Amino acid sequence: MIRIELTDDDFSRTRLALSPLWELVASLFLLHRDEPPAEHRAWVERTRRTLAGRTDLGPLDLGVSYAHCCPDFMAPVPVDPLADVEEEIERVRATEPDAMAADIAECWPDGPPPPWDRFAARPREMADRLAEGLHAYWQAALADEWPRLRAVLEGEVLGRARSLALSGPAAVLDELHPRVRWRAPMLDVLKGPEHPIDVHLAGRPLVLIPLVYEGGVLVGSPHDGNAIAIGYQARGASALRETDGDAPDERLELLLGQGRAAVLRALARPATTTELAARLHYAPSTVSAHLDVLVRAGLVERHRVRRRVFYGLNDTGTSLVALLADIPAALSA
Repeated sequence: MIRIELTDDDFSRTRLALSPLWELVASLFLLHRDEPPAEHRAWVERTRRTLAGRTDLGPLDLGVSYAHCCPDFMAPVPVDPLADVEEEIERVRATEPDAMAADIAECWPDGPPPPWDRFAARPREMADRLAEGLHAYWQAALADEWPRLRAVLEGEVLGRARSLALSGPAAVLDELHPRVRWRAPMLDVLKGPEHPIDVHLAGRPLVLIPLVYEGGVLVGSPHDGNAIAIGYQARGASALRETDGDAPDERLELLLGQGRAAVLRALARPATTTELAARLHYAPSTVSAHLDVLVRAGLVERHRVRRRVFYGLNDTGTSLVALLADIPAALSA
């Protein structure tokens, strides 16, 4: 168990952030699982085939078993709330050798596996190899997936930020994840060694990072001392499950019409008008018209993130979709 003490000042520094590189690490752990969750199984099988035989992954080669652990410098805590993957990779490349050595020793106390064992002798060369491997892995496994992953993550951040503003950090921490337990002033993360490890923020911010490919909890405490981070599974991640193409239940279509029902179903993952249009192969003007009706009907809410406007189901819209999906056909006839 990892125990993090939070003071009132620490609460004021708690923030949310998205990190493509943390998502990359979570996906790498997922590829090493014997039984990946059903919603990600198709991605795992497809990605394993894509990466088989690749020689440009360096330390990310799938032959290296991470056992749900990697050196902290491989996924630095994001500085910006909406991090750019290339900027994050360059931060990895610029890691100081002393920090590399400390993180590797903490990850593998009995000695790192190849090729991580070569970091001690050739830190700058190996940091370059790791950065190139991160880039190659991202392009092969996640670049095409990122828009739909980001839609889920941005929706999660919007929801958590709203809770943060209305109810405060304690309420957010209390419902973050089943393995995260808030008992003031301690935040207990139920993972890691049997004996508790106490972590003191000492003025550092606590950064909460939602992830799609992580079912548990990740904790990052890099030796650069800038921040402590907790990565947790975003709500709505299961909505990304790839189906076999079965036709959806038609009750929602009968009630709202095919186009409006399709938009409402798609908003299980918050998205902009442009993203919805691309996802559904509709004209943006058509999507905009449907969204206007759904907003006025009280089923959908708008949220602005910088210059982008996201739409997502509110509680009423979510309940309507779930209710019509759960009614037995015999009762709906």
